Amino acid sequence: MIIRIFFTLVINLFLVSCSKEKQLSEKDLWYSLNIVNYEMTQQISCFCFPYEFILPKSIKVENDKIVSIDGKDPIETVGYESFYSINSLFYFIESKLNENPEFYEINYNKEYGYPESIYFDISTMIADEEIGYYISDFKILNND
Repeated sequence: MIIRIFFTLVINLFLVSCSKEKQLSEKDLWYSLNIVNYEMTQQISCFCFPYEFILPKSIKVENDKIVSIDGKDPIETVGYESFYSINSLFYFIESKLNENPEFYEINYNKEYGYPESIYFDISTMIADEEIGYYISDFKILNND
């Protein structure tokens, strides 16, 4: 019984350390490419209102700052402060990992290293606090 518990703990520690190492290597890839101007579609998955908030949004980023959401000034978008640039998504991931979530899943783009999907459930005993982000249609813009 003690051996089984020890083995389970070792496996869990290995999986957590691999996940954090992967996150660091993907983040390093993203930063090494110095991509600061891009477009993407970002969708938030949460138990949020109004419904408009969770619809996919076309995000334009210049010099790592969101300059438009669905072609409008970001502050004209409901919940605009909840949409992130890729660099900000890496900070979001770090902050959520520091909360020791009971479950999380992060998938990274193999070519550029940005997170394509992020899902956190901090506590499986609490309903409706889960959060997810999904990135698609990523396109690099002129990075002069």
